[in-house]
Amino acid sequence: MVADLTAADFLQASQQSPEKPSSNIEAAALQVESLGLQLDGKVILHGVSFSLPTSGVTSVIGPSGAGKSSLLRCLNGLLTQWSGTISVAGASTRQWHGGWDQLRRHVGLIAQKPVVFNASIRANVCFGIHGWRQRRRADELVEKSLQQAALWDEVKDRLDAPAVTLSVGQQQRLCIARAVAIKPGILLLDEPTASLDPRSKQLIEQSMQQLAKETPLLCVTHDLEQAQRLEGSTIFMCDGRVIEQGESKQLFTQPQCIETREFLRWSVCDCN
Repeated sequence: MVADLTAADFLQASQQSPEKPSSNIEAAALQVESLGLQLDGKVILHGVSFSLPTSGVTSVIGPSGAGKSSLLRCLNGLLTQWSGTISVAGASTRQWHGGWDQLRRHVGLIAQKPVVFNASIRANVCFGIHGWRQRRRADELVEKSLQQAALWDEVKDRLDAPAVTLSVGQQQRLCIARAVAIKPGILLLDEPTASLDPRSKQLIEQSMQQLAKETPLLCVTHDLEQAQRLEGSTIFMCDGRVIEQGESKQLFTQPQCIETREFLRWSVCDCN
């Protein structure tokens, strides 16, 4: 449950200017090497290594319990008790300028269940943006972000309406608009279309493909057809390990590992 947000909350957020990586960082790419994670004595991730291109969609597939969602939370600093190396834009996330909070501004995360603030659609998009109360800047920012999230045409005449009045699919796209408004270097999505109707799913996928032209996206999905539609590359995980990574078309038609072939055929695997 998200508490009601007051004008003071928004004013405080609007005065926070996001810190960016130092200028010698050239690109918003991600490199993971030998990532390990244990929670409550249980090993969740085993020596995970992979790289994320500087653009395009990379889908992460695998059975439930494979460690996919935990992986995303390590990448943006929601989980910090991991071992190994995570580098974003050439910099270790453990030494990120401004700490974990600033890392999470650069590496955005869209959860499976949309979370909207008890405020207007406009304020939800602009939350956390320095100077958003300047009307002209806010109008430009809101329109562009909502267009990127494929939501503008549906809400442009009611931007001051409460965000909670939107449908679940619209709320999810509003969350995407809020995330892209701060111009993240990388966007992580954890089953962003789970339980949504086909039309909402289609709109979000279209939005993702447009965003991926400039921003690398890493998307966890249980929908294998979705991973194929999004194209780009695909990572197959099982039992906390990366089993195979490759171009999506090749991985789905000519998987190199027997575990991948079994999962694609039966939706189950035995990687122990």
